[in-house]
Amino acid sequence: MADSAFDVATITNSERVIDRLDVYTGSADVSGVDEWHGNAVTSTITGGTLGNARLDLLKIEDSQGATLNNALDYAIGEAANRGARVINASFSRRLEASDPRLTFNGVTSATSYQRVVDANGGKGGIYVVSAGNTGSAIDTQGKPIYASQPGLYEMMLIAVGTTTNGDIHPSSSYPGDDTQLQARSIGTDFANRDVGAQGTSISAARISEYAAGIVGQWPHLTAQQASQRLLDTASQESALFQQSNCGASGTLNCGAFYLGQGIADIDAAMAPEGDLVVSQSQRVADGGAQADVSYLQLSDAYGDAVAAPGVLENVVAFDALGRDYAIDLGRNTQPRTARATQLRDQMQQMASASPSYATTQTAIEGNYRFSTSSTAYGELLASRFDGTFGNAQLSAFRFSGDQPSPMGSYAELGVMPMISFQAGSALTNAFERVDGVETRYALGERLSMTASHWAGDAASDYQAQRSDVGLAWQIAPGLSIDSYVGQLTEQQGLLGANGNGALGLGEDNQMRFTGVSLQAQMDGFRGFAEFEQGQGSASGSGLLTSVNGMRAQQMALGLQWQGEGERAERWALTLRQPLRIDSATASFDVPVGRRLDGSVVRETRSVSLEPSGRQLDIELGYGFSASERSQWQFNLLHTREPGHDADAPSDSAAMVNYTYAW
Repeated sequence: MADSAFDVATITNSERVIDRLDVYTGSADVSGVDEWHGNAVTSTITGGTLGNARLDLLKIEDSQGATLNNALDYAIGEAANRGARVINASFSRRLEASDPRLTFNGVTSATSYQRVVDANGGKGGIYVVSAGNTGSAIDTQGKPIYASQPGLYEMMLIAVGTTTNGDIHPSSSYPGDDTQLQARSIGTDFANRDVGAQGTSISAARISEYAAGIVGQWPHLTAQQASQRLLDTASQESALFQQSNCGASGTLNCGAFYLGQGIADIDAAMAPEGDLVVSQSQRVADGGAQADVSYLQLSDAYGDAVAAPGVLENVVAFDALGRDYAIDLGRNTQPRTARATQLRDQMQQMASASPSYATTQTAIEGNYRFSTSSTAYGELLASRFDGTFGNAQLSAFRFSGDQPSPMGSYAELGVMPMISFQAGSALTNAFERVDGVETRYALGERLSMTASHWAGDAASDYQAQRSDVGLAWQIAPGLSIDSYVGQLTEQQGLLGANGNGALGLGEDNQMRFTGVSLQAQMDGFRGFAEFEQGQGSASGSGLLTSVNGMRAQQMALGLQWQGEGERAERWALTLRQPLRIDSATASFDVPVGRRLDGSVVRETRSVSLEPSGRQLDIELGYGFSASERSQWQFNLLHTREPGHDADAPSDSAAMVNYTYAW
């Protein structure tokens, strides 16, 4: 801050003054004759809204109270030498090049100018000057500074004074026909009522505050980059920019003629330039993944695990200028389907009055059986083909990912429709459809070998395939038990979750599963029980570096009693715990800042993927035939800790269905 003199004690927020220098005496005493001007300009900077400017005050007034060009030139060079990132010179005629023979303290003006250009390790210092208060076009006396000091010109800002409604202030000087002065000119308020001062000296102080706000937040920016940012984002909403009848030719745009690039808009200047990018490497220049296309869709198995601890809060993303912005990537991490939406869809599929009601058709021809399930819209929900060939049974199947598999015990036993069994598995919900095949080969009267494989098809890059082999044992005519082992392989996915960009989940993630199922039928009773457990680990492709010690499990069981006769009753009771992560630790490598040299500051964060709760669906079903053509069914579902969220209140759902066959 180069000005006449200062009374530091009366400067607004004077604690921001960090150093002082009288260029004549070399002392820290900056008091003098004209303290009012220095205080008004300084208080405008320190009293602004950004609040991060720290000032080094350089007094240029001599012992008689005069301010001379050679002293002012020296002061701006000395300020640059002392590390100033922004240099404010609220004096007129700063746009004229000084006589090259002019010196102060043995330093030429040209040398002082070059000190500003070379300051701060080559980043330079933003040089803010006043347009002047002549009420006319700036007169450089035929010696424009841009002609002799092009380097300084490229980091200069010329402050033009404006009124509150965005017009040029009548007393302010302006760039006029000079297109090079227009290129570095920017307007802002002409007055500061808080300090009782007006003039382009005040305008320059406001521009200096804005410039300091930018380089204070992002010190890696050069003086040219930071000053250009203010110019590029200046508002051109003033009515002057709608007129093109100014200048000597009468055809020049009036906004450029009076205001240069427009009126300073610090909010626009501080806003990101271009897309925000989340760095996945060690340097900002290497780029990364766009923040707005980085997402993580979680399957039900995760519950509230990732969102709750805030592990993805305060992640730093970078704009096109390498400026860092703290964002919350946790907002891009969401469950695939909200609990309420999922429950509504399940009930619609069971509601006979809904077009989404699922109806099943079956055709049998000799050793072949084909069944389909579809809605009134004609939407195919599931299909299954079974054929017997000697000792082998082959089944081919297809189902929508949000539907239960037609190969599960619930479907095979023909248990009455239950609300909690209308949804797909956490492993398949992301897929538009799942295609698979299963074989059973008899090894004897009671023992069979089984093998199955399915693959999911999604609109995104997420893919998954699963293969299982096992043994099936027919313990008794109405009792069988199956055991199996399997492997799930996922690309850009992990246990039904899929990610993209900075939240990508890797190209080859594997889980190993073991499971057992039991089916029983006798004297009107049908029952089943299933238990499955998986374990594995994964490597991510974005901020997620690894997942270790992952274990997951799911279970279901059900019992149905079917009466006899035309109006036979049916009772069913089912329990179901959807797939849930029982343990896993995810490690993230998160960018949290940057250094001046462009290297990214990173932080390792870990979070448990185990949800806080354990969902359990308990459902009771009752149905009976009122006549040969009509049937009633009642379902009551109670869910504890829905979404595996311990804080989520239990919910209940009830349905009454009446169907009549014409």
